Amino acid sequence: MKHLSGKYALHHLVHNALATFGIDGWQRVGIAPNGDKFQLNLKGGHAVVVPHPLLWRSYRRGWDVRCARLSAEFGVNAPFAIGAGDTVIDVGANVGDFSKMVSELGARAFAFDGDPSVVECLKANVAGLAGVVPTEAVLWKEATELTFYSAPGRADSSIFLPPGEGAPAFTVAATTLDFWAAELDIQDVTLLKMDAEGAEPEVLEGAQELLQRTRHVAIDTGPERLGEKTDAACRAILEALGFQVFANENSKRNITFATQVNQDA
Repeated sequence: MKHLSGKYALHHLVHNALATFGIDGWQRVGIAPNGDKFQLNLKGGHAVVVPHPLLWRSYRRGWDVRCARLSAEFGVNAPFAIGAGDTVIDVGANVGDFSKMVSELGARAFAFDGDPSVVECLKANVAGLAGVVPTEAVLWKEATELTFYSAPGRADSSIFLPPGEGAPAFTVAATTLDFWAAELDIQDVTLLKMDAEGAEPEVLEGAQELLQRTRHVAIDTGPERLGEKTDAACRAILEALGFQVFANENSKRNITFATQVNQDA
C-alpha cells in the first residue's frame, strides 16, 4: 500500500496548512506508516490505525468532533442514554471509533466487522480497552457461504458490490448475530448499532432471539444495498418484534431508530 500521492497528497498538505490557522474548525492530521496499515495522529494525542490513508478525511475536524457526529447519528445520549453497565453491539464497527467512544462512557461494546484488513485496525485501536470485544464476523440471516467485497479505503466493504471501481471479492463463512450472542454470552443489550452496508434486514433476521432482549436499535438504512435503502424492510422486522420505529431527524444519513415498547425505557 502506498502513501498519498498526486492530488490526494496535495489535499492533505493544504488541509494541514489551513488547519494551522483553525479555518473551518479543521485540525491537523498526521499520517504515518504502521506495517501495511497507517496511523493517523490527531490533536490531543489520539491515534487511529486505518487500512487506507485516504480515511484521514473522516478526522479532519478532530477526534472530539468525530465522536460527537457518531453520537448524534446513532442516538447516543439522545434519545438513548448510554452509560456505565450498559451493553452495546456495534455491527459494522469498521476501525472501532463508535465502540471506543461508548466504552469511554462506561459501556461494554461488542464490535463486529467482516473485512479482515479492517478488523486488524479495529483490534489495534481497541487494544487495552477491557470494555471492547472485537470480533471478525460476516453476519447474515443464517449460517452459509457468501461472496464478500473488500473496499476498506472507502469504508464500503460489503456482501453487496460497492459502487465505484471494482472491489476484490472472496468467499466467506457467514453466520447469525444470535450465534455470536450465544458464543460471547451477550445478555441484555441497551443499544444495537448497525451499519451493515445494505445487509441490515438479513442481520436483523438472524438476531430474532437477541432482539427480544434489546432495548434500543439504531441502524444506517441508507442506499447501500445496490443503491436501494433498507428502511422499509428493517421497519417491518422490528415492528413485528414489538419495536416502535422512528427516524433520526438530526442526521443527514438515513438512520432508523427503534425502541422496544415492551421494556422499560
